[in-house]
Amino acid sequence: MSTEAIDPRIHARRLEVARAAARRRLRVTMAVASAVVVAGLAYLVVHSPLLDVDRVRVEGTRNLTADQVVAAAGVERGAPLLTLDTAAAERRVEDLVWVADARVERAFPGTVRVVVSERVVTAYVRRDAGTVVLLAADGRAVASAPEPPPGAVEVVGVRRAPDVGELVSPPGAAGVVRELPGVLAARVARVDVGGAGVTLLLADGPEVRLGDTARAAEKGAAALAVMEDNADTPLAYVDVSDPAHPVVRPAGA
Repeated sequence: MSTEAIDPRIHARRLEVARAAARRRLRVTMAVASAVVVAGLAYLVVHSPLLDVDRVRVEGTRNLTADQVVAAAGVERGAPLLTLDTAAAERRVEDLVWVADARVERAFPGTVRVVVSERVVTAYVRRDAGTVVLLAADGRAVASAPEPPPGAVEVVGVRRAPDVGELVSPPGAAGVVRELPGVLAARVARVDVGGAGVTLLLADGPEVRLGDTARAAEKGAAALAVMEDNADTPLAYVDVSDPAHPVVRPAGA
């Protein structure tokens, strides 16, 4: 039996192809092994006791307790710090009715920092003889209390006192005084929403009819100008629904 001789060039080419395939298999094997090692190291790092949550620090609370904020955040001690979903924790804290804004941050080593901005009470509605509902500037009812805090203005004329967590109607009535010029804001005794719009009841002057609460600063400035121009005339009301064209009604007219 005869054996046909293989061209040395073909033989060399086959050897080179085989070596190249072996090198590719080696590179793939090394890449897979490296990925497994890296993943394993990452898992060990993330779940290391040195990188878990040891403490939760709460800042900015006045009406809430730190325990209430921690419970709402849902951050458990011992949980991996690196995989903490801070955005989800922020949303849970902001579900608390007192909280206007929350920020959750990792603070190494082992600390989660929760910074809270609470709503500020600007107004209140009387529910009955012994209870008032406290309102934040955005109209949200944040709590019930026996008495309003100093500086809060009473909102009257509401059809129903809101429950905690609800908005007063209209919501802008709770924060409108803060938007007025300071001279006028200091004279507001109550905010009446029982009519066709929002009316300021002053302690020492006419009603100021705002219509809605938009452009409150501009409307307040217009009302002050009208009252100054009519300082010698008792007025029943000043209507600044359109601040460019205020309407005045003298008392007794």
